[in-house]
Amino acid sequence: FSDMYYNTPSNIIGQKDGDKSIAPDHLKGKLLGVQVSTTHERYAQKYFAPAGAEIKTYSTQDEANNDLAAGRIDYIQADSTALDAFLKTDQGKQCCELKGTPPQDDSVLGVGVGAGVRKEDTALKDKLNAGITALAKSGKLQEITAKYPQLVGKMTLPTGN
Repeated sequence: FSDMYYNTPSNIIGQKDGDKSIAPDHLKGKLLGVQVSTTHERYAQKYFAPAGAEIKTYSTQDEANNDLAAGRIDYIQADSTALDAFLKTDQGKQCCELKGTPPQDDSVLGVGVGAGVRKEDTALKDKLNAGITALAKSGKLQEITAKYPQLVGKMTLPTGN
């Protein structure tokens, strides 16, 4: 993969009740929904399951969202942009709220999104990395992101260092 050109954090949402604690011990005995075979599932299995949370997996994010809205699970962990979009729907506005952002663990969640490149294509990877660095140093990535208000403040961009 190329260097990271953006990253969005993992978030946890749940029923509207004002309780914003997402400490692993606080989720003991609760149902935490995650999409199957994702970094969020791996994170939940590493941090929340050992503390006593029950992890329920879903084939799609929409299935998890629907179960949360129906009260069949207590929380969802997923990418912040996906959860933010759900919270802006009528269904999401009615039922749910942002609980918080779990601590970043790069070994589980990764460092961000990069371009997929064949391992043997090192020249292309080097060019992509040079381009990402140049865009970051020039401020062009921030300029592009600013055109999409729904992304402002929700993405980590590379600094070009």
